Amino acid sequence: MNDRIVLNNRYEIIDKVGGGGMAEVFHGYDTLLHRDVGIKILRDQYIQDKNFIAKFRREACSAAGLNHPNIVNVFDVSTDHEIYYIVMEYVVGKAFKEIIQENGALDYKTAVKYALGIASALNQAHSHGLIHCDVKSQNILIDTKGTAKITDFGIARAIDQSYNSTSKEDMMGSVYYLSPEQAAGYTVTPQSDLYSLGVVFYEMLTGILPFEGDTPAEVLSKHVQSPTPSARKIDKDIPIFLDNIVTKSLAKNPALRYKSAQVLMEDLHHAQELLFSGEDNQINTSGSAFDNSGQNANCGVSDETMVINKTDMLDGFADAKKPEYMQRQESPKSKMSGKKLSALFVTAIIVLVGIIYAMISYSRNPIVVPDLTGKTIVEAETTLKQLKLTYTLTEEYNDKITPGQVCKQSPQAGARVKEGRQIRLVISKGVEPGVVPNLHKLTLGEATAKLKEAKLVVGKITVKYSKSAGQGTVLEQSIAPATKVALGTTVDLVVNISSGQTAMPDLSDLTLDEAKQKLADAGLTLGKVNKVTDKKKAGTILSFSPSTGEILDKGTAINVDVSSGDKSEEKKKESTTKNPAGGSSSSNQKTVEFVVPGNKSSNNVKIIASNEKATGIVYEGNVAGGTVIRRSVEVLGNSSVEFYVNGKLVEDRKL
Repeated sequence: MNDRIVLNNRYEIIDKVGGGGMAEVFHGYDTLLHRDVGIKILRDQYIQDKNFIAKFRREACSAAGLNHPNIVNVFDVSTDHEIYYIVMEYVVGKAFKEIIQENGALDYKTAVKYALGIASALNQAHSHGLIHCDVKSQNILIDTKGTAKITDFGIARAIDQSYNSTSKEDMMGSVYYLSPEQAAGYTVTPQSDLYSLGVVFYEMLTGILPFEGDTPAEVLSKHVQSPTPSARKIDKDIPIFLDNIVTKSLAKNPALRYKSAQVLMEDLHHAQELLFSGEDNQINTSGSAFDNSGQNANCGVSDETMVINKTDMLDGFADAKKPEYMQRQESPKSKMSGKKLSALFVTAIIVLVGIIYAMISYSRNPIVVPDLTGKTIVEAETTLKQLKLTYTLTEEYNDKITPGQVCKQSPQAGARVKEGRQIRLVISKGVEPGVVPNLHKLTLGEATAKLKEAKLVVGKITVKYSKSAGQGTVLEQSIAPATKVALGTTVDLVVNISSGQTAMPDLSDLTLDEAKQKLADAGLTLGKVNKVTDKKKAGTILSFSPSTGEILDKGTAINVDVSSGDKSEEKKKESTTKNPAGGSSSSNQKTVEFVVPGNKSSNNVKIIASNEKATGIVYEGNVAGGTVIRRSVEVLGNSSVEFYVNGKLVEDRKL
């Protein structure tokens, strides 16, 4: 405690939680008001720069005047021994970018909910004369209650100043989210923020960015020139009306975007109503799905807020034809003189020669980075060694990739690198305990397995029919993905099932009475009850068929194996079945237990039992890895049980 830095004898710095282009962010404690706070401290390289200090102070002044549930509150701004800092609300949660990287695309209702919150926040900022100018998923925090909050008004501009980004001042922002007018050096308006929010909304629905590239200039060029991508080309299940909202938000011409954040909110509210009513695609589209040619598998550009030299950026696509609306903004006075054109031509030749030289140098024996996703560490290491590449390892939780396998890599697959290049590999640690996984589009069985892995429990299951979703898949979950909760928390699910059908619940380790009640709640009945000698308490469900998550007609009878808990019964059977003639053959019942290997959410398992009398299948079904299957088999003479997983024999057990 004594080693911690305390600013102005009040704000104690606890630990670092993140950073951006201008500042670092710390978890702090307000010793006067006794509350946790966030402390943003200007980076050392900028403390001598008056312009940056002015921008830093402007963030505090801009955000301090805003009071909104979807905006991170600013409490104080001050200086202590050349440490310039802002004190703000401490948000416990994750940046939206982290959630996307860990879980991929969001379910549509959650995406609309988050977009509505940020649109509402921008609506208030715009009504106070402020443009954020750096809306991106890194600047959107999701707290533990599932509320989206926007932060970092570090480059906010006052609307009434009619700021024009073609001024001598450098641009700032994240190139993946910049509007075309910001990228090309034109006037920034509230519609610029709505474009950036459109990029974020696209990312929410698809899990990827609409425009990517190897250099900032390439990304900016795509924002200006490339056709607006359709989210439905990535996921055909995305409702048309959501794709329309994305398309309108990402219009190249600001005049064709939403007139205000309020109008965008109205469309999002209408979309929310349609999603909850189940009318997934019942709205006509006002535009076509555009070609998604702007996508690129490489992610070679930092997505942090950065200082972008306008000359460097604009030179990257100066020869490209600007959209018509941008050409109209150029007055005759802005046309270059002959001398300027000559100078530009000479500069372009020099730059072109440099680029060609760099390309020739770079193209000498380039190595294409392989796709290592899903490979074990040993497999990845072997592949990289063969290509004469090195690697580093880090770990993170990932609910989509099997633990011990590569879930991310940098550079991305397909990138060209030189021999000896270090590839950063991220290894999956599986589902993070206590963090709700994304269950959208999973079957009930898969969702149950995911929740078990996260040490969470399936709660109430309700059914609803949606023609655009797969049968038996999860439509909704009561707790948003990536939310941190206590171990053992129940998560209610809405599953897509047609009328007259239901989903098989999990009966594992329930008593017979509890199983009867759970089956009744699901519209099912108890079928054959097979008592099996087992060390578990009498009346405990050992196994059941069909397996968890299977879609069944209501009224279906479910057969169960129940522990008898009576060891003497087995001895009695053995004594009464001995051969009176003195033979050695005897018959008795024995319970075999099999744990399904691996972490796959669905495995086809078949168990075949053999004895002197007969051979037969005692179990066949689809279950998740880690599931325990128990079956009672008859032992007579030379007996054995074979266990098959996905068609392969994994164990031949002699009894």
